[in-house]
Amino acid sequence: MKKISFIIPSFQVGGTESSFIRMANSFNKSEFQSELVYWFEGGELRELIEPGVIITKIKVTNLLSLLFRLIGYYNKSKPTIIHTSMYMIGNIAILARLFSKHKPKIIVGARSDFNSVCKTSKNFFDEFLLRKLSNILFKKSDQIIAVSKGVKNGLLESLKLEKSKVKVIYNGILTKKHNNYSILPNHNWFHMEDICLVCSIGRLSPEKGIFELVCAFRKAFKVNNNLRLIIIGEGEEKKRINQYIKDHSLVKYIEIIDFRDDYYSYLNHSDIFVLNSYFEGMPSILVEAVSTNVKIISTNCMHGPGELLQGVPESKLIDVNNEDQLVNAINYFSISKKTKRGEVKHLKDFYIEESMKKYKNVFAELLN
Repeated sequence: MKKISFIIPSFQVGGTESSFIRMANSFNKSEFQSELVYWFEGGELRELIEPGVIITKIKVTNLLSLLFRLIGYYNKSKPTIIHTSMYMIGNIAILARLFSKHKPKIIVGARSDFNSVCKTSKNFFDEFLLRKLSNILFKKSDQIIAVSKGVKNGLLESLKLEKSKVKVIYNGILTKKHNNYSILPNHNWFHMEDICLVCSIGRLSPEKGIFELVCAFRKAFKVNNNLRLIIIGEGEEKKRINQYIKDHSLVKYIEIIDFRDDYYSYLNHSDIFVLNSYFEGMPSILVEAVSTNVKIISTNCMHGPGELLQGVPESKLIDVNNEDQLVNAINYFSISKKTKRGEVKHLKDFYIEESMKKYKNVFAELLN
């Protein structure tokens, strides 16, 4: 049986991790054996992996050790196709194939704007290394899958790749379950009629702009004290955000809760959803927000939100890192009535079945 192996660092909550697990579960029901290869312990998303999917942990301490582990993994497990997340992991996967006896096909997942990822590197050397390796090695990949047209165009421009090297396949995010969340969350704010619930879901890391959202919420709250903010997520910014909430006496009005399986119910029953990122690829949670009737505020960051929200009712794009626009958007939507969004035609491209069909076409081309 052909084996497709998904390479991800961990099963921590994140759009990439969720997407890879969904793909592994789906492909495992077809002619492929799915395997998830990881190296960091922990992660709530591990519970979502279905029986039959192989889970393999490798010992990784740095990029050099990842290279040697992948060489060993290729030769021992003999995967047919490798699908990587993150640009640097893609580079290491391609490099490992050059030194291994077994030569799997390699698909590099392009899930964020390439230049933005480079600029957020820890130091100049890391940025230089990522750009240099990508310029050399990405041409040696069998296929690059971008999650949005913007991500594809950015790669073509930055790395001077042939157009055929990069295909766009939107994340297969939506399933039939997304039509089945009518039950209210077990949280008292969702049972109060006189408040406006603002919701944000995602990793609490600097590029997601959650701290800046809390600062903007504080200003919006001064105009409308019926506002409440629920943040679902975990990450390195949590301590800083909680301290700000305490320092400004917002504990009764802002709540941060860890990621939970029923997060979609929180999203579905909120009044306003906010994505305040500095950069994205095609944010999964924004796709899920469009599938509900929640009013949407999103930064028009590179890339994805502008592409996804084009023509979507009850949505508003704002500039990146613009507190005034965010405050005004929250206040505007807080006094407008929640209405049914109606059909969003391009949302069909984000259903798991549609995504898997396109991936299978790519696999067929690679294996012929």
